[in-house]
Amino acid sequence: MSKRSVAYGKLVRLFWKRPILARRLLSLGTTLERARRRIVAGTKNDFSSWVDLAALSIVASAFSGEEIALVNLFFPSEIMAGFNLKCVSAEGLAGMLAAMHLEDFALVRAESIGVSKNTCSFHRAGLGLNLLNMLKNVKAVAVTNMLCDGNVPIFKTIASLYGMKPVVLDVPRSFDEANVDYLSRQLESAVQQLESQLNRRFDWKKFEEQMKIESEIFETLRELYPKLCERPIKMHLYQHVNLLYTIHVRPDLHLLKAVRALEKDLGKATNQSTKRFLWMHLSPYYDNVLNEIFSKDSPHTVVASELCWDWLDWRIDVRRGFKSIAEKLLLNPLLNDARKRAEFAVKLAKDFRVNGVIHFNQFGCKQSSGSIELVKGIFDGLKIPFLSLDGDCVDHTSSSSEQFKTRVQAFLEMIE
Repeated sequence: MSKRSVAYGKLVRLFWKRPILARRLLSLGTTLERARRRIVAGTKNDFSSWVDLAALSIVASAFSGEEIALVNLFFPSEIMAGFNLKCVSAEGLAGMLAAMHLEDFALVRAESIGVSKNTCSFHRAGLGLNLLNMLKNVKAVAVTNMLCDGNVPIFKTIASLYGMKPVVLDVPRSFDEANVDYLSRQLESAVQQLESQLNRRFDWKKFEEQMKIESEIFETLRELYPKLCERPIKMHLYQHVNLLYTIHVRPDLHLLKAVRALEKDLGKATNQSTKRFLWMHLSPYYDNVLNEIFSKDSPHTVVASELCWDWLDWRIDVRRGFKSIAEKLLLNPLLNDARKRAEFAVKLAKDFRVNGVIHFNQFGCKQSSGSIELVKGIFDGLKIPFLSLDGDCVDHTSSSSEQFKTRVQAFLEMIE
């Protein structure tokens, strides 16, 4: 997300045709950056610094030699914790490449085997990175069909590269007891499949430990939610992306330290006269003008992102294990029809008392852009200003910073 990332990417680019050396450079770079962020987090001991460390630690695992499971954003990481595997998502790896301006290698490689350019760039880059043999120690591949019809075929292709059968969860689109039972049985089958594939037993103790960590994380965030709505802490736009990524892929001890530091941060927060905004969907991973406009020091602050709070109705019950995880997936407000998503966004907008809403339409993502007119119409009816931005979160050459700047500044001037 910084000039430092782009500069290091230029170094890696020089050696990209030598995959072993390029991978070692990626490993070195992520290791050094993780060490730097650990020092910053330990020194500042604030929410956003711990979140930044947590997000970087996830992608660093892909190159460090740790045993990893490649997953999509919504696969329940608790299952992999029971096998002592570190979850890494294809979306996060694509974002890392974008931050270093290296995504073109992965995109071109995926397209070379026939993947359409109309396919979401997260999927193309995630697949391309695996085709380029850049990852180490992939022990499992797992995916859900939640929100995106491109997930399953892409992850099946990735799994085939490692001679594996992917774990696939079919998540129904509505919450009821029959669907909870249906999904719970799939989770049991997934564990059995992984036990056979990995030739190791599922560790219930590690599974329960992970559930307890998440219980403290989410209950603390839920408890602090009213205070955050009243006096939100200042964060960079990209840190909201780091938070949603960590919450979904690996809510671990780093995130636990973040939420423990949050109450202290809230005690220091002041009611600064800034304009508040709700961000919907994702934002570009590469350094761009949006990160400048919505920086921590800007008078225009993103106070909430919908994907950071999509678990809000989930109550963890460690004793119910797989059923509790099934409930988490089925309670996601984005899973049902577009109106339910809009109702959830309206709740966030009202709770955080925002001055406006910005929706980023990722190219190739039907889930986000397909419902935009309905969502916009509802906010228009509430007299809450709404901006729809078209762009790409991964391909840094596909969007014009000047176009972003012109449209966003016009939107902000309208609100002033």
